[in-house]
Amino acid sequence: MTFLAKGEKCELIALATEMGEEPSPDMNIMGLKALITGSQSYEEEFVKGMLDTIISSRKEEAEKEERKFQLEKMRIEAGMATPNGNLVDERQVHYNSRIEMSKAMPKFDAKESDTVLYMSLFERQAKRLKIDTSDWVSCLIPLMPTEMVELIARVPEEEFFNFEYIKGILMKKFKLNAEGFRQKFVQHQRTPEKSWKDFVYEVTNYFQGWINDLNITDFDGLKFLFITDQVKKRVPQEVRDHFVDVWGTIAKPQDLADKLDGYECVRKTNRKPANLNPKVQQQGNVRSNTYSRDNGDHNVNQKPMKQEKGFPRSQYDRKDRPKFTCYSCGGEGHVKKFCPKLVKTNSDQDSRRKANVLRTVVDQERVTKETAVVAEVMSHVRSSVHQGLRGYL
Repeated sequence: MTFLAKGEKCELIALATEMGEEPSPDMNIMGLKALITGSQSYEEEFVKGMLDTIISSRKEEAEKEERKFQLEKMRIEAGMATPNGNLVDERQVHYNSRIEMSKAMPKFDAKESDTVLYMSLFERQAKRLKIDTSDWVSCLIPLMPTEMVELIARVPEEEFFNFEYIKGILMKKFKLNAEGFRQKFVQHQRTPEKSWKDFVYEVTNYFQGWINDLNITDFDGLKFLFITDQVKKRVPQEVRDHFVDVWGTIAKPQDLADKLDGYECVRKTNRKPANLNPKVQQQGNVRSNTYSRDNGDHNVNQKPMKQEKGFPRSQYDRKDRPKFTCYSCGGEGHVKKFCPKLVKTNSDQDSRRKANVLRTVVDQERVTKETAVVAEVMSHVRSSVHQGLRGYL
């Protein structure tokens, strides 16, 4: 009978009533226990199962009441968030709308999260939970970091509940315009930890953001976009830099061609003519590496003449060149290396050096001969001494 202890007073009253008894609301738990066990229809196993059924039914009823309470609470909160202050229609509230968006979505991380994919996932979750579009901004703000919330707070009041307007501001914050989407669409790579389905989904979102930012809604617009993109790849970098402010917004090839032709026309008009000095052209003793493109008799092996250092070619002639001065004798017309006096001195020094070398060689030969004679005499004396010693012995 210990199973009766897990039931509350209301559950024991319901059990006694089901058994045909008439319990009083003023009875305590012990009195209800005595009433149930003293009943003629009391059977332990049957009563135990009946009590479990009553307890589970009561819990289900309590959960149902809790769900109704949470649903009504969300209705009131959503009604307070709408601009008109009207309650949201009950048909727009799904059973899973009790799950808050903060639980269904992770918080946005400016360093790690991809803005395009995050906003796309947010829209999908909001549609799945059947949240009204006027409440999307209110659900988005708790998921944003502080700097993003401050950016949203600067939005005009009439645009505060416009999700597309807020989304555009966040995209501009992270420089995700048409050109940014195009670069992500072209350069995006699949990482090993992601599947190919994830990669296709990401590329599709980048492409969709690209064409949406350019307001392309038909096949002709898409065709012009791809033609324009191919033409842009063949434009020099210096020309791209000239149109850097509108380069990503050009979506028609004709508009691009008009801008490029206008730039080339203005560039040719403002181009300065080449500044040629007539004195240089009149010098006959100076080779020139310039030739006419229309003239075919030029020498292809001709090397360009190096520019003389110190004096520009157009400002002096051979007659005006400074004369060389020797640092040794002070004479003009030659340098120290080719000075006649210095050459003569060098020749005398060379002759003396050769004589010294010959004298040294002769002395070495004489010393060698004298050494050989002394060695021969000493050898003859040594042999005579040995012979005398043998005769004496």
